[in-house]
Amino acid sequence: MYNRRDLLRWGAAATAGLAATLVPARATAASPLRPAPAPPPVDEAAWRALGRALGPGADLYRPHGNAYTRLSTPWNLRYADVLPAGVVACATSADVQAALRWATAHGMPLAARSGGHNYAGYSTTTGLLISLRRIDGVRARDRRLLVGGGATNSDVYRARASGLYFPGGRCPGVGVAGLALGGGLGFNDRRWGLTCDRMVETEVVLADGSLVRASEREHADLWWACRGGAGGNFGINTSFVFDAVPVTDQTATVFDLTIDPRHAVAVMDAVQEILQQDRAGRFDCRIGFSRSGTDPASITLLGQYLGTEATTRHLLAPLLNLAPSRRFIEQRQFWSAQDYLMMRPERTAMISHSLMPGRWLPDRTVRTIAEAVTDWQPGGSGTGGYVTLFAMGGRVGDVAPRETAFAHRDATFVIDIGAEWTPATPRETARRLRRQAGAVYRRLRTELDTSSAYVNFPDPTLSDWARAYYGDNYQRLVRIKHRYDPDGVFRYGQSIGSSNR
Repeated sequence: MYNRRDLLRWGAAATAGLAATLVPARATAASPLRPAPAPPPVDEAAWRALGRALGPGADLYRPHGNAYTRLSTPWNLRYADVLPAGVVACATSADVQAALRWATAHGMPLAARSGGHNYAGYSTTTGLLISLRRIDGVRARDRRLLVGGGATNSDVYRARASGLYFPGGRCPGVGVAGLALGGGLGFNDRRWGLTCDRMVETEVVLADGSLVRASEREHADLWWACRGGAGGNFGINTSFVFDAVPVTDQTATVFDLTIDPRHAVAVMDAVQEILQQDRAGRFDCRIGFSRSGTDPASITLLGQYLGTEATTRHLLAPLLNLAPSRRFIEQRQFWSAQDYLMMRPERTAMISHSLMPGRWLPDRTVRTIAEAVTDWQPGGSGTGGYVTLFAMGGRVGDVAPRETAFAHRDATFVIDIGAEWTPATPRETARRLRRQAGAVYRRLRTELDTSSAYVNFPDPTLSDWARAYYGDNYQRLVRIKHRYDPDGVFRYGQSIGSSNR
């Protein structure tokens, strides 16, 4: 086993950039589906004992103060009013063990967090929030990357001097842990697989406070479950090892096009043709149908081709013939291309519904999407609705559905149907946005005849979420849950084992 101290300690200090993050006001205009339960009373002596149990690089924060506010505020401001009784900022796996043991001894609900981007607020709690953000180190070992359990996409990108990469997401603040545990989408999964497909090892603090390593050779069932079974179910993952690919000499051509929605069918015909022909997975893209504030609806095609600009322009010719209002195509070195594709972070309140169809979208469904977004009634500045399609296929489909916990290997797209708003948005406007998103979701679910959903876009309104997220893999996940967490220490609204299916 590699030295855990070596892997985790080097990420002990919180980054200066995070400390300087501006934390928005609490989102009073958009409450969760149901009130969060109150934690049990714990006296101050017990809290002080928790503080003493932590190592020198860790801290305990109680309500009030900048550090508490910064660490307790989730990315989805819809759940910003779910406040923890305390936050432990862990620096090592030993700190995580101490925090977990203290929480279970006092009957305190808990949640672990790295990036805090859970769409359904499942990384929030009224009990003890265990923050792994300080365990953020990333370093190379041969052709592998060792990643701390609190590292984010931006931490991986900052470690580019190694010349190594594994498929990740485009939002800089998203935690690698949550991304990998639920599958892991990005602009390189068609070429090199999902994030979870590259996970060769992970260390996990279990419900009893023990620390185990899960890999193909040790605790193989737990390793299987951690590759798509979603975070917060089996333990707290404090480190990962990913099989990486060298990208120093890799060329990537980025493209960023904006096209009028009246060309929606032509856009999707062209994109789906490219995806079907691109068996090597060099082409990857995100097709965004959106309407925000007072702006008209638009289609944005953002992505990359792992090759030359000339080849990219040839592939995109049918789209360029549609006279896009924005047309950006540029050949770059791989890391520079990822910098362009990286999402600009912004915290809002939001809701998401997802679908993962196992077939290509017919013209009828494309027209439904375009018409729905064009007719969307946002609600003023800072609000909007969208239907975003993330391309799947390529190497993602080379893995059998039962080979990892991530089951939806035949999906052509992950479709994200959602709405966003600001904390200042009136409650009725936020409700209208949620109703619109729900109506579009239900219509697409009917037209595509699927309820399959992406577990990393969790939807608390789903009824049969166990099948939607995990398909035929759910019962195996339940058995693994009972083995590693028989008392249900790790639980939330849609945790493994809480469905009667």
